[in-house]
Amino acid sequence: MSGERDRPEDGDGNAFSKAMKGVKPLAGRDKRQPPARMPPARPDAPPEEPVRFEVTRAGERVEGRAPGIDRKHLRRLRAGDIRVEVRVDLHGLHGPEAREAVREALIGAAEAGQRCALVIHGRGHRSESGPVLKQGLLRWLAEPPLGARVMAFASATPADGGTGATYVLLRRGVVRNTG
Repeated sequence: MSGERDRPEDGDGNAFSKAMKGVKPLAGRDKRQPPARMPPARPDAPPEEPVRFEVTRAGERVEGRAPGIDRKHLRRLRAGDIRVEVRVDLHGLHGPEAREAVREALIGAAEAGQRCALVIHGRGHRSESGPVLKQGLLRWLAEPPLGARVMAFASATPADGGTGATYVLLRRGVVRNTG
């Protein structure tokens, strides 16, 4: 019976054989290549930890910079001198959805080579527990994988929303890692 399986004589098997008659494989493509594999995670590799930004607060205004980042970047950001390339409006979103929106937008911006984002979170005056999204944003910016991409952040100028929005300065050339 096994011989019958090896020789299809009807239907698709025969039609396929006829269609392929005279076809030659491309040079160097006659062997199957296994799919590329990601190297396994090293069990001894430390897990990514949140970045510890140097944070300064003055009333409702907040700003921070990652370790090793020159203060001039923060000054330019605070002054609104860096062109905003991405806007993320969190109005109407709750914690988990807002966190994911920020994460997706900033990772996408960094991968596209964009440097400055404006995250509009509101001032939190309508929330019984205060500025939930604004405080959440400070945590989210430090968490992996965003922490490695963020150089600095600062409350926006009044023209861009004041303390109800935050500028985020992204690093150049950060390797993709969506964690």
